[in-house]
Amino acid sequence: MIDKEVVSSRPAMLAEVADVLEKRQKEGELGFEQQTTLGYAKKYAKLSKKKAAELMEELQKLDKVKPAVAAKIADILPKNSDQVRLIFANERYSLSSAEIEEVLKIVKKYSE
Repeated sequence: MIDKEVVSSRPAMLAEVADVLEKRQKEGELGFEQQTTLGYAKKYAKLSKKKAAELMEELQKLDKVKPAVAAKIADILPKNSDQVRLIFANERYSLSSAEIEEVLKIVKKYSE
């Protein structure tokens, strides 16, 4: 087995995963797990890679939104405050009503 080490790590959005796997598919055959992941990513990615990246960048400008949470929001595109609260449920902090409304406003701008 070839020794490999992780150079860096960051959260990926479904649109980005689909794009990477489509490029790899053009280079050669994908394994079963990769094909399954590509199918899932294509089916459930709601935004293009560019729009999802812009949304994630804008969300990260808010103080309490970490990259992993921004990626989840970009994948799910929550439509109401309860969905936003669920995304933040595992975080050590919670958002105020005003912050939730700001997140929803940003998401609405990209989902239309």
